[in-house]
Amino acid sequence: MAGKAESRLIYNSISTSERVASLGIKGALLYTWLITHADSQGRMQGKPKIVKQQVVPFLDEITIDDVVELLMLMEDQKLIIHYEDSKGRSLIQIADWWDWQIGLRYRAASHYEPPEGWEDRITSRDEDGKFTRHDVI
Repeated sequence: MAGKAESRLIYNSISTSERVASLGIKGALLYTWLITHADSQGRMQGKPKIVKQQVVPFLDEITIDDVVELLMLMEDQKLIIHYEDSKGRSLIQIADWWDWQIGLRYRAASHYEPPEGWEDRITSRDEDGKFTRHDVI
C-alpha cells in the first residue's frame, strides 16, 4: 500500500493552457499527473523509466519512448526544467510550480537540489502554530 499522498492543487485553467494542449492527450495527462507526483517544491526524478514507473505504470498506451518524447516537448514548452544535480541525477522541476501551488499553506524542503536560479519556498510553524514562509535561493 502506498504512503499518504501530499496535497496538490491543479487549477481548472490548466485545461485551457495552450502550452499543455500542445502536448496532445498523452502529454497533457502525463504533465498533470507529474504535478501530483512532484515533491513540495515541484521536483522529482527525471529518468524516463522512473517517470513511467511512478506516474503512469499501468498505462500501456504511454511507453517509455513516449515519456522520452513528451518530456522533451514539455521542456520545449517551458513546462518543466530537466536538469542534473551535483550527484549526476536526472531531475525535473515543474516550471510553473508556484502558479499551481499558491494555495498550499505548508511547503517542505525538497530532497533534491533545485535547478540553477530556482527559488524554493519553505514554510514552518512558529510557536503560535502560524505558518511562516521562508524563501530559499
